[in-house]
Amino acid sequence: MKKNKKIFIVPRNDLEAVEIINLLSHSGEKVVVSQQRWGARWENLEPEVVSEVETLLAQNPNVEVVGVEIAGAPRWDGRNIDHHRWSDSDRSHESSSLEQVADLLGVTLSRYLRQVAENDKGWIPALVKAGATAGEIGYIRLTDRCSQGVTPDDEAEAVRAIALAVWVGKRVIVTTTLSSFQLSPISDRVYGQADEWLVKAANAWLYNGPRHTELFGWVKSSSLGSDRDWSGGSPAFGYAGFVNPSKELQSKIEKFFVEG
Repeated sequence: MKKNKKIFIVPRNDLEAVEIINLLSHSGEKVVVSQQRWGARWENLEPEVVSEVETLLAQNPNVEVVGVEIAGAPRWDGRNIDHHRWSDSDRSHESSSLEQVADLLGVTLSRYLRQVAENDKGWIPALVKAGATAGEIGYIRLTDRCSQGVTPDDEAEAVRAIALAVWVGKRVIVTTTLSSFQLSPISDRVYGQADEWLVKAANAWLYNGPRHTELFGWVKSSSLGSDRDWSGGSPAFGYAGFVNPSKELQSKIEKFFVEG
């Protein structure tokens, strides 16, 4: 039996996370799964996750705790594997978390897993650039949405919201009752029709387009508030999200978006 030197904590909240869990498990690594959605944080780990980790550490105090895409300060002297920017730390990395885990394990990714990695780094544009077929892109995106917990009702709401969207040239503003965890069916449908889009969701605002780094940096340097913010994607095209942005921040973001 393999003696584990690491304990991996992975929130299962999208396709990349599912495949990281599969890869680690098939490699004989110890994985503790959190059910937190996007924006998972160390301080919000579930009691059962904390209990399992502490039991494992009591059995072997010398193992290293590794959190995969968990924001905040690591617990148990652990470390992070990530490639996102969070409100309290910039963990940008040229490799996706899946690729970093594969490198750590010394594993070569299959074509499918390389596509999962590209999807997480740069979404549909990255998949196109990597040579994925239309069928492969459709499969990856559908599987990712399912892994995020998107339901048929969410898909229907995305269609309704897009039908009522406001267009400003090649930009579009979509208002929806969906939460920040359910916006992929909107983005997947708008892609190819708009150059950039702003989604006003039930609990967050999400920008997608080539100016994500500029917007995220500007908000971070300002005194305008949101409960939490995050950003990712490739330099050429990505996203920036803001949970419960203040009215003043909403106004500034909309002006930024419309005026270019």
